[in-house]
This record gives sequence, C-alpha cells and structure tokens, in this order.
Amino acid sequence: MKRGNDNLRELLAEARAIHLAMQYGALSYEKAIIMTGSHLETINKRTRKIAREYGVRPKEISFQDLGRNL
Repeated sequence: MKRGNDNLRELLAEARAIHLAMQYGALSYEKAIIMTGSHLETINKRTRKIAREYGVRPKEISFQDLGRNL
C-alpha cells in the first residue's frame, strides 16, 4: 500500500482483492489478515472521522466483512 493513498474505494478494493486471493487459495488466512490490517485500519479511521462530522454511528469494517456485500 502506498502511503498517502486516501481514496477509500481504492483501499477497500485492494483489501477485497486480498480477501478474494485468500478464498482461492493463493494466500493463507494469517497472511491475508496481516496484509489487509493496514487497509482496514485506515478505512475505519476515516469512516469514524466522517461519521463524527455528520453525528452518526460509524460502520466498522472487519476482515470477515470483505467477503460480504457491503
């Protein structure tokens, strides 16, 4: 992941691609969690900030959520 990449859609797409690679057996579960950790941390930090601005509750995204339709 490049530092300074603040586009949430791109970060989420990269995290989903890693999750999909794990599902197809290209990566182990542990390695996929490590690889998506920084992506999910950045996404959740930004969503908390946006939710605070609008006075709503943030929707935290976990590793398991990447396989679901959000």
